[in-house]
Amino acid sequence: MKGWRRAALLLLIAILVAAAVIAWLRQPDPVGVPPPPPMTDVPGQVAAVTQDSCPPTPACEPVASPPPAPKADPALREQRRFNRNDRDKDGVVAKEEYLHSRQRSFDKMDENGDGRIDFTEYSVKQRERFDNSDCDSSGTLTPTEFASTATRKDAPEPDC
Repeated sequence: MKGWRRAALLLLIAILVAAAVIAWLRQPDPVGVPPPPPMTDVPGQVAAVTQDSCPPTPACEPVASPPPAPKADPALREQRRFNRNDRDKDGVVAKEEYLHSRQRSFDKMDENGDGRIDFTEYSVKQRERFDNSDCDSSGTLTPTEFASTATRKDAPEPDC
């Protein structure tokens, strides 16, 4: 008896879903909604709209292109770099402050904490990149697998 009820419930759900899909597909196109403004080849710019091509609505008004991004001021950039390195904010960068980021990088690489970096610790990221790209775990890389080891941003992902 329970199996019959379950089958009936599933059939009812399937009928309701089918009815909803049919009703959605039979909806008429919205009336009175203006078409989108014509686009140009330049992202963020809209082509000039004439009175003949579009009714007078806010959606059809031409949109001005955004102003270009301001150029970074080299002096300001250098001041920010100095401020990042002046960790105690005393107005000067001591050698320890200057080398702080290098020390952190070294400490991350020195996995066993012995104060030395051996080749295995040094090459962790390259080993991981190789292992992630070696899709068939053969210990060798095909040309396609090798292409995914590039450090470029446009390098293909491993297809594993």
